[in-house]
Amino acid sequence: MALNLNYTTYGNQSNLADAIVINFCEDRMWVCEFDSTLFMPLFISSYTISQANLNQEILKAFNYFQLDKKKYNAVYVNYFSANFTLCPNAFYDEENKKNLLEFNCGKIENQLVLTNDVSTSIKLIYSIPETLKSLLNQTFPNHHLKHSSCVLSQLMLTSKEFIRDTILLSVNDSHVELVVKKDQQLIMANQFAVKTEQDVLYYLLFLIEQYQFDTKTVSVAIIGNIGVDSELYSILKKYIRNIRLASGHKNLNYGSITGMPQHFNFTLLNRLFCE
Repeated sequence: MALNLNYTTYGNQSNLADAIVINFCEDRMWVCEFDSTLFMPLFISSYTISQANLNQEILKAFNYFQLDKKKYNAVYVNYFSANFTLCPNAFYDEENKKNLLEFNCGKIENQLVLTNDVSTSIKLIYSIPETLKSLLNQTFPNHHLKHSSCVLSQLMLTSKEFIRDTILLSVNDSHVELVVKKDQQLIMANQFAVKTEQDVLYYLLFLIEQYQFDTKTVSVAIIGNIGVDSELYSILKKYIRNIRLASGHKNLNYGSITGMPQHFNFTLLNRLFCE
């Protein structure tokens, strides 16, 4: 059975919004408007985009949500790309970052190579189409861009909600992202293509075996737009004793959002706490 995520819209667009978070993930763009003074999400929705005409599709989405007509004090962008690698600061060389990325991901054609600081000791190197970065620069000149794996890693390392967890599993339609920490230190962040619930189980158990964890004691937190009664969650619970659907940051105010579990739209809602 193929994985299916919930794309329900929550809340309503509002003139109270002074910040926005945008996720770009494969063929979908997610938008979340915030009242940032209250850490209150006001509106969450998604828009299908075609990679074949990426910039044109994104412009349509911006027009659909009328994003270019609003003045946001802060714009945060999460970008998913399969082309990324982690690098210890001790081995990082700014002039050699493209070679470092290509060593792990293969040739990068017509793309910009950027970096994010995951922590004081680790950088994440990734690529993004130059035309997309230019569009973001023109539309939101002061936007803050991070790779999605950087956001997940920072949340895993800094949020009290994950202090007892060893593995963070982010479930998407066609891929999963996995972050692993030990003794509050990041030891892995990676992503894998999946089609079924069994694929997710395979990669999670493979990772647990690779790092010699015990399925009876390792603690796993799950995020993604899947229900508590989903087949995936039921399957994972059969093999891993300490597994749960994650809660959002304790300071998030859900006053304008109803009917949405806190593990839904997680990187959208919690990106404000990665700055």
